[in-house]
Amino acid sequence: MNEEYPVHWVEEIIEEICSKKPEEITLSTGKTPSGHIHLGILREIIICDALRRIFENDGKTVNNLLFFDSLDAAKRFPGYISEDFQKKHIGKPFSMIPCPFSDCESYAHHFGNELVDVFPHFGIKTKIIWAHELYKTKEMQEMIKIALENTGKIKEILKKYILPTIKEDDKEEFIEMQKKWMPVMVICENCNRIQHRDSEGSINPNRVKNYFQENETVSYKCEACGYDGILSIWSGRLKLNWRVDWPAKWALYKTTCEPAGKDHSVKGGAYDTGIELCQELYAYKGPVKVPYEWLRLGDKDMGTSKGIVFTPKKYLEIADPMIYRAIILRTTPTKHITFRIEELSQYYDYYDRIENIYYELEKTEVPEEKKFISYIFPLTQIAEVPQTKLKKIPLKLLTFFAQIQNILSIDKLYEKAKAYMEEHNFEQKLTKQEFKTLLSQTNNWIEEVKKVLESINDPKTINEIKKKVELFTIPEKVNDNIKIELEENQIKGIYSLKEYLKETEGLDADSIQNRIFSIAKNELNLASKKLFRAIYQVILGKNSGPRLGPFLSLLDKDWLLERLTL
Repeated sequence: MNEEYPVHWVEEIIEEICSKKPEEITLSTGKTPSGHIHLGILREIIICDALRRIFENDGKTVNNLLFFDSLDAAKRFPGYISEDFQKKHIGKPFSMIPCPFSDCESYAHHFGNELVDVFPHFGIKTKIIWAHELYKTKEMQEMIKIALENTGKIKEILKKYILPTIKEDDKEEFIEMQKKWMPVMVICENCNRIQHRDSEGSINPNRVKNYFQENETVSYKCEACGYDGILSIWSGRLKLNWRVDWPAKWALYKTTCEPAGKDHSVKGGAYDTGIELCQELYAYKGPVKVPYEWLRLGDKDMGTSKGIVFTPKKYLEIADPMIYRAIILRTTPTKHITFRIEELSQYYDYYDRIENIYYELEKTEVPEEKKFISYIFPLTQIAEVPQTKLKKIPLKLLTFFAQIQNILSIDKLYEKAKAYMEEHNFEQKLTKQEFKTLLSQTNNWIEEVKKVLESINDPKTINEIKKKVELFTIPEKVNDNIKIELEENQIKGIYSLKEYLKETEGLDADSIQNRIFSIAKNELNLASKKLFRAIYQVILGKNSGPRLGPFLSLLDKDWLLERLTL
């Protein structure tokens, strides 16, 4: 690492990890599968995946873990889950709730696997650990035993960190609550619930009432059904409070580094509490903390349980996963990221630039930028880094192709794509199926942009988006009213353009554009904008659209000649 400053922020994390001199590297992330898991979770997962790659390239042994907190209780359900289902299963651990769509073994597995399924597409390699399976192991149950035997110590540590953060009026209530508080919860043997939400909306967990150390059992009363029971601590129906669960897993897996959202990472917050609990209870120093800011979707904060989500699977339907890796890895974790669907073309432009710089097809004025890009680019790749830059059909051209599918067959569109690839000397040409996949992805993106536009009321913002994304629709036929409203000179100009197109081979965008200007000025003494407007009306049914020369050059010639016949 550069002694003056790091080439990339990842190097700072690596330096801190290496300073601990771990025998092997264990990276960790976690998520509760409470519903469709949003795109933001990939920020911490990709950070860990980048670290994994770097350490593995350096010959280190790396364990990259993702914990699904499947024993967490369903405090609430997203709106897309039926009310009857919600009432029946509220308060149960997600692993003990059936799949709401009847396609797998549990609620937790449905939404957890939905996330895991995208990992190969994003180049992510990680081992999945399900909490409901982990808590059945002797090792994790030993952690429960240690917590129960050190309840007093846990209370003191929590008090030290939490008390300064709460209002004066609430401190007495917190101290009173702590008197009976225990760091372990129980899954009721009678109703399978681990907590209950009362009529006032307060959440009441099934906390252990008493721990009988001599026979290693606990007593509890279910807050949901009122059942009184006594359970062995080795029963697999006990779960640590989340503030203790975290450090217990760190100690059990000797976690070297774990990123965490800003809510947990504030000074004196859950992460700092966890570090001290980890050291005092489990005699492990704890991981390197990597705080990160949220990733927002446009102007909205996403939330899995609230149902405000844009999933990684949905992202793959509209864009290249390498673009997303680049978005994450170019941004320091402590800075928030706003992912805007309508700005996808700008993300592609950024990726194209770093690709050009990496392959030395473009120079940078600042040497540090070259070093940064040389570092980041390999980490954006899904597989091995290609020896040379692989040429791609530009998003702008794909956007055009996607919007003329109603007038051109896939075969004709593919012929145009092949012509582009031949003209630009593609080493690896797309197959028709690969082209169809790209076209579908682009079409999905366009539809998402339209949804964004529908959600906006500000005309200025709408116009700004439309400048970034060329949206249009080609009507099946020319509206009769347009034919009536066109002036005689405009009709003459359209026919003159038609004759030019018919007689000229190998048309390009500039020659068409220039010819339209020439017809207006030299043949008709007509303001060029009036002829341009007339052509737009005939093609698109409106007064304007994409730059006309490039637009017409990409249309099918036979279709265009027929369209210009009024």
